[in-house]
Amino acid sequence: MPILIVWVLLIIYWILAVYSVSIHESFTLTLKIFEDPTNYFYFFRHLRNIAIAIIMALIVYRVPIKFFQKQKNVLIITVVAFLLQILVFIPGIWISLNGARWWIDIPWLPSIQPSEFFKLAYVLFMAWWFVRKRSLIKNENQMLISFVTINIVFFIIFLFIPDFGSILVMWLVGLVMWLYAGMNWKKIIMLLLAGVVWVMVVGSIAGTVSKRFEYIQKRMTYFITSSDSDESKWIGWQNEQALTAIGWWWIMWKWYGKWLQKFGYIPEAQSDFIFSAFSEEVWFVGDLILIGLYFYLVYYVLTKLVYIRDEDKKMLAVGILSIIIVQAFINMGVNLKILPNTWLTLPFISHGGSALMVNLIELMLLYKIIKNK
Repeated sequence: MPILIVWVLLIIYWILAVYSVSIHESFTLTLKIFEDPTNYFYFFRHLRNIAIAIIMALIVYRVPIKFFQKQKNVLIITVVAFLLQILVFIPGIWISLNGARWWIDIPWLPSIQPSEFFKLAYVLFMAWWFVRKRSLIKNENQMLISFVTINIVFFIIFLFIPDFGSILVMWLVGLVMWLYAGMNWKKIIMLLLAGVVWVMVVGSIAGTVSKRFEYIQKRMTYFITSSDSDESKWIGWQNEQALTAIGWWWIMWKWYGKWLQKFGYIPEAQSDFIFSAFSEEVWFVGDLILIGLYFYLVYYVLTKLVYIRDEDKKMLAVGILSIIIVQAFINMGVNLKILPNTWLTLPFISHGGSALMVNLIELMLLYKIIKNK
């Protein structure tokens, strides 16, 4: 099956990427906590994550696709995802990074990132909602008010984390699903621009109100102005080093594993900036292969949707495909410095447990939808 082949190729790409670019981060981390540091801490941990993700995907494979379309089940999944996201506000459970509450760490369980599961729940809910509200599309004003209200309810919790990257992804995915449902594309563009401006304005204002939001304001200011001040250079260090990594292969290229930007120059090279860190080693051809896999996934799913009569399944497939592709190209845009840093991972490639698990579940759902067309 083409979807499974794409997944296998993405996993192979991931193995090559994480095995190479996580060496420095693994050694630095294990040097602090173990007597015998290792270069492959992140690599072996992610192999474990792959095994867990495959088990979860196989469980989803055994669940009928209609389970994810029933109103009762969709609402339960959405509420559970919302409650899981609330756990990041409970003291002693959440793990903070730069003032943002990203993960929850429950004793005796692996740490998880609730926002990844929330994104999938968002797609399930919006697919169910759009199909049942299709009759209201003729009254665009009423549909617009309902759509914006629902998204405000979903997004409000992410304002306090704060996680503007997830808000941006879900907003774009919601607009893509609405466009597929029949909304005028001119209004979609208007809402798109309004959403982007809203995120930037709220992020900037929040940075002046609370120190916890200050890093968002600084990143947006750096992205817009690219100031030469010492503070701006520190804020933009990751982006500048990412551009260096991507740009070096235009001048001269070394083989896999031979480049140096991964050795502490690009922070979190195995996660948010794995695209740029690995670009040094696979050259333009490797980047084209990765981008080609994403585009082929889009092409294959969209061509198969023609043969699906169930509107619920078609809308769900569009939402799942959108959340994969939107996040992938936002991540690449950040690495290329055409978008501000959003802390979003690259689907199937970046190191992480929750993201990989959700990615494989999403692919399994696409596989089931197309298989049962």
